[in-house]
Amino acid sequence: MTKLLKVLAATEEGYTLVELLVVMLILGTVMAGLTTVFVGGSNAEIRLNRRFQAQQQARLALDRIRTDIHCASAAQAQTIGTYTGSIKLAETNCYAYAATPTVSWCPVSVTSTRYQLYRSTATSNICTSSDATRVLIADYLTTSSNVFTTAAIPQNSLQTVGIDLKVSANTQTSTLDGYELTDSIVVGNYTPRCNTNPTCAITAVP
Repeated sequence: MTKLLKVLAATEEGYTLVELLVVMLILGTVMAGLTTVFVGGSNAEIRLNRRFQAQQQARLALDRIRTDIHCASAAQAQTIGTYTGSIKLAETNCYAYAATPTVSWCPVSVTSTRYQLYRSTATSNICTSSDATRVLIADYLTTSSNVFTTAAIPQNSLQTVGIDLKVSANTQTSTLDGYELTDSIVVGNYTPRCNTNPTCAITAVP
């Protein structure tokens, strides 16, 4: 019996410490590579979702403002209260507002790099927290500068409004995952066409 045990012990095979270390090193390298791939894919999905949110915010805002501008008879980019980059639209021809014929659009600051775009029909405290008529149209704008611009009207032309929406749903770094949507929209009910050479002044919208 003792002889048999000795024979069995002599034939047992195992792994050396060096072999175990080599296997662990190879396995660690493979796992590190897989982890990098998975993390990269997850980050790419997050960035894609943020960019999609930014595009959606900008396009929804543009669709809504386009309707108002097409209906307007005049448009004037101006600072409304403390909100720079805002615009007022004369909407008498489209909306029968009892209190005011004017629609205002304001980029309202949430943080130094995040703005919310509101639409308002108020005559006082426009776009402020006490404005019961304001409606949130878009979020995550990164700047209020030049959101809306109006310029002198060229001869034989209708007035246009320039729009520049810079949006980023990345709340950590607004310069990443951003989307910019620009357009120039004709003030549809502006009449008559400018007949002054070379340009006509913008009609004031109080």
